[in-house]
Amino acid sequence: MTNRKIEALQEAAAHKAKESAERVEKALERMIKQGQVISFKSVAQTANVSTAYLYKQEDLRSRIETLRDQQKQRPKSKQAPPASDNSKSVIISTLREENKKLRAEIEGLRRVNEGLAGRVYHLQGAEELAERLKSENAELKKQLDECRRQSPPPQKDDPKVTSIEKKRTKKSGGSDSIKSELDALKIKISTTLSKLIEQVPEETVLKAIDTLKEALSTTKVRNPAGFLAEAIRNTWIPNEGYEEKAELDIFKEWFPVARSKRLVIASRKIEGVLHVCTPEGEWISFGEMVVQYPLESLKLKKVD
Repeated sequence: MTNRKIEALQEAAAHKAKESAERVEKALERMIKQGQVISFKSVAQTANVSTAYLYKQEDLRSRIETLRDQQKQRPKSKQAPPASDNSKSVIISTLREENKKLRAEIEGLRRVNEGLAGRVYHLQGAEELAERLKSENAELKKQLDECRRQSPPPQKDDPKVTSIEKKRTKKSGGSDSIKSELDALKIKISTTLSKLIEQVPEETVLKAIDTLKEALSTTKVRNPAGFLAEAIRNTWIPNEGYEEKAELDIFKEWFPVARSKRLVIASRKIEGVLHVCTPEGEWISFGEMVVQYPLESLKLKKVD
């Protein structure tokens, strides 16, 4: 998904560069025909581009310099008269149309950028969670090793004492609650799945099972056992609940309306709380904004 969006940005940039070059060519043709003074500044204004852009394009820069030098060598008496009011109105109309196209392109690129920013923020959160879990696992293993060193070895002649390794063998496949859940889902405990269950806390396995249940309730899972193994490896958890879903449903309807009214320009989660950004750059929680601007009254609000 991220690669496709980057490709879309690159295509949009190439298309914009092509249109800019075409505008410059048309501007030069009009200026030559109307006898206007050709310079980097005048061409930039007529074509609605920056002078820095003209200097960077070697072909355009060379052509402008040549035309400018040719004009300087001509006698002043032979210069063409200034453009008529009619030609000026044509230029203004053309520039306005090009301005509209540029604004539409900018808006499209802004939306793509917002989507990419949200994706990056999500990936950063996932990486931070993975690092935290690794640190916690390392600490738990350290504590386990310490407990093993402090525990006295079992007596060989005492049949009632069972070693930790034997207990682990008897407990293969997880606790009774895990086995009960897997039996209800008709999932057979393979060797791989059994090792995964033994390597992680019981809570992680139960959350992974809840994630599988949620997936089965909404779609057809071809390989439930494989899905569960991935859920355990990646510490998947089910959706946070109906309250967050309800908030997201309201947000999906509210945000486009608020943006059309120029109240907000972007959104993201800050410390797990959904926020929106005002045109002034202030981040405000979505809960506060929806109370201040309810959806029904927002639809009736006129754009300032």
